[in-house]
Amino acid sequence: MKKTILVLSTLLLTIAIAAGCGQKSADPQPGDQTEVVQPAEQTLKIQSFYTDDQILNLVPKDTEIKFSDAKAKYLAALKTLQQTDDEKLIALWDKSEFLSATLKDDGALTVDVKIPEDAHLGASGEDLALQSLLKTSFQFDEVKTVDILVDGKSVDSLMGHVELEHPFSRN
Repeated sequence: MKKTILVLSTLLLTIAIAAGCGQKSADPQPGDQTEVVQPAEQTLKIQSFYTDDQILNLVPKDTEIKFSDAKAKYLAALKTLQQTDDEKLIALWDKSEFLSATLKDDGALTVDVKIPEDAHLGASGEDLALQSLLKTSFQFDEVKTVDILVDGKSVDSLMGHVELEHPFSRN
């Protein structure tokens, strides 16, 4: 009788162990690797606006931007205004820093920029810099208005010469 109980116990234990081996724990175990899906990088051709070497006129230049999602598209576009590889063009935003560019559902783009003292331009340069930012932003059909903040604050002027509207509307 003891022998039968021992054989049955061994058999039940073997069945229980075999059934447990086929199941995989849902909890991550140390050493398990989880796959992180990165959003695909998108590329878009846009126009960026610079000034001529006399700082008299805006000059459009075809540029390619790369971004990971729609939210990053506007900041990537504005950052193109900070440099150019064309020796005949001047990047009016080269010493400034674009902190953010956020588009709301109603088409309102809010741009936050940091403008250090050594980045201040004269009246005509400031006007051209503002126009380059607006033209670059308004080329996206979904952008209906642009509100420009300096260091997160709504100010009357970027650099003391040209009055800012809050917000600028598409013409």
